[in-house]
Amino acid sequence: MQTATRWVMATGLLLVGGLWAADDAALPRFTEEREAAALFFVRKHLPELLPLLDELKKNNVANYQRQIREIFHVTELLADLRDEPRRYELELRIWQTENRAHVLVARLATPNDEVRQRLEAMLQTLARELVELEMQVLEFRAEQLDKELGEVKEELARLRENPDKEARERYESLLDKARKRRK
Repeated sequence: MQTATRWVMATGLLLVGGLWAADDAALPRFTEEREAAALFFVRKHLPELLPLLDELKKNNVANYQRQIREIFHVTELLADLRDEPRRYELELRIWQTENRAHVLVARLATPNDEVRQRLEAMLQTLARELVELEMQVLEFRAEQLDKELGEVKEELARLRENPDKEARERYESLLDKARKRRK
């Protein structure tokens, strides 16, 4: 664990997923409440990360706090997706898989060839899973864009159907607003 933690501290790879990496200034500040929320999230969704976080807290408090801020930021981003269960689940799985991969990368520093080969095989599996998840996210986005495009085309068709009527209604609406402001 010590070697992995030293490697993580040196590279800064722990917990920073591509979708979630944020500029330090954009992250929320560190508080005990946010730390508790972040640790609860990790305990629930990726408990194998806890020992690395504990080790990081002992050896590099500044990096530990940055990682906690990152995790808390992720919890906030995911909370915003609760109304889109499919996207929420995909993004959560991506975060979990990316961080499992980061943990494995940290453990690759082992001198044991057999263990390293097993870790590399696991890392390859995670890489495949990440590609699959990315494809699912892109499919989901494409579906959303198709739906939005259909709605825009319907609105455009409606406006083109009777532009004079639409202009009259808009004109009346603007006059109503002007009358209300004068009152």
